[in-house]
Amino acid sequence: MAKCCKCCCCPYGPPRNCRRWFAGLGIGLAVAAVLAAITVVVLRFGVVPQVKAKVYDARLNSFAFANRTAGAAAPTPVFAFDISVALAVRNPSGAVMKHTRPLVATFVFHDRRLYNATVAGEGHKHKMLKTKVHVVHAVGDVPAYVLDAAAEEDFKKQNATGVFGVEMRLSGEVTYVGLDGLGNKRKLGFSCPLALPLAPPGPEVVVFAEVTCKAQEPDKIYF
Repeated sequence: MAKCCKCCCCPYGPPRNCRRWFAGLGIGLAVAAVLAAITVVVLRFGVVPQVKAKVYDARLNSFAFANRTAGAAAPTPVFAFDISVALAVRNPSGAVMKHTRPLVATFVFHDRRLYNATVAGEGHKHKMLKTKVHVVHAVGDVPAYVLDAAAEEDFKKQNATGVFGVEMRLSGEVTYVGLDGLGNKRKLGFSCPLALPLAPPGPEVVVFAEVTCKAQEPDKIYF
């Protein structure tokens, strides 16, 4: 009768060491299956650490009604602004985060949209466990009628104090590289309320208190 090899399965019955090897393999596969199931549950039900956002610094250089002239045409009433923000976005997860939609900052005064700025473009990648600082500029003007009567009245009150309440709303969508197909897309939505004094002309430093942005549903953000 042929003898069994010690390192492979025998047609006449596996030897003892072969049985132990198969038993260990079975346990290993079971553990791997459990870990894979846990990963799917974590990604699908939102246990992945949430993205964080903070405003480290901000400066308001101009914020006022003005007249815009173009050639011989009559001046056009506008509302002009010049806002700069240092926005810190943290990826607290253990995977690289990829923006599947642009991360957009919308600047709002009295619920009236003033400006949209792209913070990070579609396809931009953010390393795991890292904080990235984006410098965002909102410079321009909108027709004066964009600020309705209530917004104009609010502006007059705030102008008297010298401090303006400007909200920066963030919206976007991310996924995690290497975990595609497991329902890991996350919509991003934040509200960053800013109290900004009008900065004096020149390079003088204006003290700003760091603001932690609050998570909110993206559908509340102006587009």
